Amino acid sequence: MVDDAPDWEENESTTSEGAVLVPVVVTPPLTAYLRALERYEGLRLYEIHRALGLADPGAKPRALAGIITERLAEPRFAERILATLELGPRLATSLFMLTETTSWSLNGLFHALSCLGVEPTPTVHRLLELGLVAIELAEGNFTNDLARLIERGAVGGARFLAHPSVLSASRTVLPEPPLTAYSGTVNRIRETDGLEPILRLAAVWQRVDEGPLRRTQHGTLYKRDRDRLEDDPVLAGPIADALEPLPDMAAFWLALSRGVSLLIDEENSDRVVAAPPDFWAENAIHLPQMVATRWLALRTWHEQGGIQQEGSTVELALPYLRPVVLLWLATLAEGEWVAIADFDARLREYLPDWDRAGFLEEPAANPAARAKALRAAKSARPARESRTEGTGAEPAVLESLLLGAAYQLGLVRAAVDGSADGRAIVQLSALGRYILALGPPPPPRPTFEHFLYVQPNFEIIAYRQGLTPPLIGQFSRFALWSQVGAALELKLTAESVYRGLEGGLSPPEMLDRLARHSQRVLPAGVSEAVRTWAGRRERITYYASATLVEFATKDDLEKALAQWPESAGAAPIAISDRLLLVEDDSSIPFQRLRLAGARDYRRSPESCLEVEADGVTLSLDLSRSDLLVDAELVRFADELPLDPATGTPGNPRRRFVISPASIARGAANGMTSSTLSHWFARRTDVDTPPPSAYFFWRISSASLRSTRAAPSSSTPPRPTSSTAWSNTRARAATSANAWDRPPWSSPTRSSRRSGSLSTASASRSPIP
Repeated sequence: MVDDAPDWEENESTTSEGAVLVPVVVTPPLTAYLRALERYEGLRLYEIHRALGLADPGAKPRALAGIITERLAEPRFAERILATLELGPRLATSLFMLTETTSWSLNGLFHALSCLGVEPTPTVHRLLELGLVAIELAEGNFTNDLARLIERGAVGGARFLAHPSVLSASRTVLPEPPLTAYSGTVNRIRETDGLEPILRLAAVWQRVDEGPLRRTQHGTLYKRDRDRLEDDPVLAGPIADALEPLPDMAAFWLALSRGVSLLIDEENSDRVVAAPPDFWAENAIHLPQMVATRWLALRTWHEQGGIQQEGSTVELALPYLRPVVLLWLATLAEGEWVAIADFDARLREYLPDWDRAGFLEEPAANPAARAKALRAAKSARPARESRTEGTGAEPAVLESLLLGAAYQLGLVRAAVDGSADGRAIVQLSALGRYILALGPPPPPRPTFEHFLYVQPNFEIIAYRQGLTPPLIGQFSRFALWSQVGAALELKLTAESVYRGLEGGLSPPEMLDRLARHSQRVLPAGVSEAVRTWAGRRERITYYASATLVEFATKDDLEKALAQWPESAGAAPIAISDRLLLVEDDSSIPFQRLRLAGARDYRRSPESCLEVEADGVTLSLDLSRSDLLVDAELVRFADELPLDPATGTPGNPRRRFVISPASIARGAANGMTSSTLSHWFARRTDVDTPPPSAYFFWRISSASLRSTRAAPSSSTPPRPTSSTAWSNTRARAATSANAWDRPPWSSPTRSSRRSGSLSTASASRSPIP
């Protein structure tokens, strides 16, 4: 584990509806460990320093915390200290290593050590004496007397923080004595293909890529996002090869997706987004191991109860026993089996209530005292029945753990014994031993090259026998998972192809991957559709965020391009004779710009035109205008050439003139007199159109009626290219600034597109 990697372990939470919440920002593990040491008394730090065999530093007690932290960070030193430990402490460090987390609650660690058959108090004492772990109490104080701490019940919120080097230097240690192997007949051996979690996580990635999840101020997911995931049959649908059900599956897959970084938090945002498509190329082959490790450390999901509710004060107990169960199974030789009922009995010998649902305020330690009371209370209660005994009985907790998530993750094999009852028996799989660092990577499954059937309706049937995690990742990039079961179904849609294009795939690459694994030649319609969708996508460029800079003339734009800083990243793109598109607004040299006005498109349009004395000329005030006014003016007015005498020096005003021809153009395009009156009231400094505009309107209306009465071959003029551009650029978002020193001294306007529609306009005043 990387020392500076954030430790999410103690910061997961869930909504009351079961959706996994976004973890809060936490302190890096090494920093958290150091801060815990700094709360120790000086005498205690001297004792740790001496126990590590370090020379007298001659430093103040407060400096010892940093010295101990730095010394343990040396890998060889940490390995040498760990080699001197007894079985109990080494089992404890194995738990930290297997879950890849530096934080374990006091209740959870004591519960796990008790189920491993070791006394938790002396075991943890030894780790504390050497500084391999530090204790952090909710009240912030330190005590070395764990027994007294437990007696007064002050364990709520207490946790142990291991030095990050403990995780890298530890080795897997097995408990003693080993489980008693089953020696009878083994029937109906079953082993999953291990693809179910990968397929479900791929579907989660696609759904979040289509619509990112949003968090409230409390960190919970919005109900709309929760319902969208929980109602998705691909995420919440039943598993075909299931021995035990998985509760709250949508929330479970979501938690695992976040744990392996398939879903990530967007910076400076309240959204949870999908990881880049490159994630699949880099991590797909290791994804089964990553998912299994994350399951071992998942604290907020119970194999029978599902996701923990928000605000619950009960800490779940079963999540801390997942590595314990796997360690016990590893005590068996390869090929040996154990009956789940016998395994359950072994755990109850160490801790009668090992399968408790959670921890309340009472401590999980001091198992001897609790065991005595529990034996008396449970002496008359029969042992929990196996899932195969009787009818209607709830499955045992151990069966839910082993035959539920552990089986689906490919960590165990399941079978039944040769008895009349057919008791369930299990053994560790090759992947399970590899997760525990006790064996080599599992051999690759035999695959079939041609396992796809591409149909003309763009549906793809895939057979699981040919799939692997890397192939699942490849198809997830451009095809939508629509059904997960014994047979799988994908769909090719325009949106899925666009996702592939955005992820760097080309149409030939997508078609090649389909053709390579298809049983038949690809239908011509499918190939043509992929090329057509790709062609449409290539004709449209989408910018999640961009800035438009508008100039008064084409010459001004060309001067700006000629003097644009070369080190400003992506070069601006001229999308018209007066507009530049800048993808990264930080590359614009704003020191040469001065904000002259602001425009928010969520508000109503402002009055930005003045009617001159002749009644037919309109003068545009750039500081109050927006990018929509051009699209409105071009319908019934024509722009005049720039007159340097108007406006301020170097910033001539744009002027438009109304004529019978321009009014006729507006009438031909559907403009009415009431529309014109309403526009003048909103956009100009007068309440009603001037008399000349009404006069031109009557002339154009009479001419239009005459034209309709006597059809001719002439047709109304088509909108000019400037009209089309005006309608297009009206979609821009923010506008902001004008060049503020020569030679870029003409009026400019920039707009920035970032989700909502808002702009700011700017104009320039010459600098002396």
